[in-house]
Amino acid sequence: MFARKHEKVNIMARQSKTSITEDKAKKHFDNAPFRSELACTKISGFHLQKNKTGATWRFRYRDLFKKARLINLGKYENGTKDRIAAAELASTYRGQVDEGRDPAAEAQRDLEQKKAKHIHDKTSTVGAYLEGDYTEHQKDKRNEGKPTINIIKSNFKDWLEIPMSEITHSMLKDWQAAKKRENKSHDTIKRAFGALRTMLRYAVQEKVLESDPIADFKLRAPSSTEQDKKHDGSELQKRRMLTSDELAKLNVGISTFKAECESKEMQADRKNPVPNWFYYFYRLAAYSGLRPGDLYSLNWFELNINFKKIVKTPMKTRHHNDPVTVEIGLDDEMYSLMKEWHERNGKPTAGLVFSNPETGKPYDRQAHDKHWKRVLKLGGVKEAIDFYSLRHHFISKMVSSGVDVFTVARLAGHRDLKMIQKHYGHLAPDSSARAIAMVASDFSSKAYKEGAA
Repeated sequence: MFARKHEKVNIMARQSKTSITEDKAKKHFDNAPFRSELACTKISGFHLQKNKTGATWRFRYRDLFKKARLINLGKYENGTKDRIAAAELASTYRGQVDEGRDPAAEAQRDLEQKKAKHIHDKTSTVGAYLEGDYTEHQKDKRNEGKPTINIIKSNFKDWLEIPMSEITHSMLKDWQAAKKRENKSHDTIKRAFGALRTMLRYAVQEKVLESDPIADFKLRAPSSTEQDKKHDGSELQKRRMLTSDELAKLNVGISTFKAECESKEMQADRKNPVPNWFYYFYRLAAYSGLRPGDLYSLNWFELNINFKKIVKTPMKTRHHNDPVTVEIGLDDEMYSLMKEWHERNGKPTAGLVFSNPETGKPYDRQAHDKHWKRVLKLGGVKEAIDFYSLRHHFISKMVSSGVDVFTVARLAGHRDLKMIQKHYGHLAPDSSARAIAMVASDFSSKAYKEGAA
C-alpha cells in the first residue's frame, strides 16, 4: 500500500514539470485545428502541435545566433508516458539553452557519433575488415594476398563476427588448444597466428583500431613431442634426391601421360580439354627447379625462346628491395621442347606460358596436382612424393655433386646461402676428414722423426 502511494507521488512530481495535463492534451488532440499548438507555461518552448492525423510533442528555442530551432520530442499517444517523457526532454533542453548551449546541435553530434560508432563496429569485426579494407590492402601482394586471407578465414572462422578490439589473450589460448586437438602442427598454428597478428597491426596503423589487443601475446611453445619430431630427420628426408628407381618410374609415368594426351587429341568426339600442357610444365619444372607458383606466373618474355634462356624473378623475393633474378640457359633438348610448346600456342610474344586455353585465364595454382597423381599412378610410384620433389631433387643433386653453395642458391632463387646450408647442407660431400688429415700430418710421428733427423 505504502509502495503504491509512494509511486503515485513520484508520478505526480514528474507530471508537475509541465502545465499540460493529460486531459488538456487529449482535448487538444481531439478538437484543435491543424497546426495549432498547446503551449506549456512552465517549460518555455515546450508544446503539443496538432497534425493532420495526430499530434507531436515539440520544443522551440533560439540558438546562440538567435536563429529559431525546433526539436521533435515524439508522437502524442495517449498523454500519459509520452507526455511525461517529452516534458523531461524539454526540461533538459531548456536547461541547456539557459546555459548557453545548443541542444539540437549537440543532439546532431551525438547522432553522428552513434552512426560513426555503428559503422566502425560493423567494419571492424574480424570478418568485415578481412573482406573489406584488408583484402584491398592485400591486392598489391603476391597472388593478391589470397593465401593470407584464406589462412585467417579458415583458421578463425568462428571469430568473423567478433570486433577485432574484443579479441583477448584467453580467446587465443583456447584457439591454440583447439588447434592442437585437431593435430595441427605448431608451425601451422604459428603461421595462422602470424597472419592474424599482421592484420591487427595494419588495422592499428590505419587507425581502425586504437591499439593491438594481442600485442604482447605469445603462443605456447611446442610440446616436447613436437620438438622431437622436428629434429627426427623427417624434414631432411623430404629434401633429398629422388632415387634411381623413382626417377625411372617417373620417366615411364610422364611418357605414358604424354602418349595418353596424344591419343585423346586424336579423338573427334572428345568432350573434355586435353591436359597436354602438364607434360611441358613437368619437364620445365624438373629442368629448372622453379617452384610451381613461378611456373604458373612465367610469361613468354621471361622464357625467351630466341635467347634460349629463362630469366625469372621468383614470386617469393619480389617484395624485397633487392629481389633475386634466376637465369637459366636452355640446353638443346629443353630449347626444342619449349619451342614446340611455343609453336603449339601460336608463337605468342606476350602472355603466360601456361594458361587455360578454354578460358584464357591463369590456371589455378593446384591445377597440376591431379595430373601429377596420374603420372605417379602410370609410373607405378608407390612412395609418397609430391610435385615439389622435383625442386628438392634439383637442389639436392647439385649440392651432393659438389656444386658450390653460392651457385646452387643463385639457381634456386634464394637470396642468401642460409636456406641451402640449413636444409641441404647434409648432402654436401664431406671434406672434413681430408682437411683434418692435412693439419694432422704436420704433427704426425713421421713428421716428428723427419724433424729429429
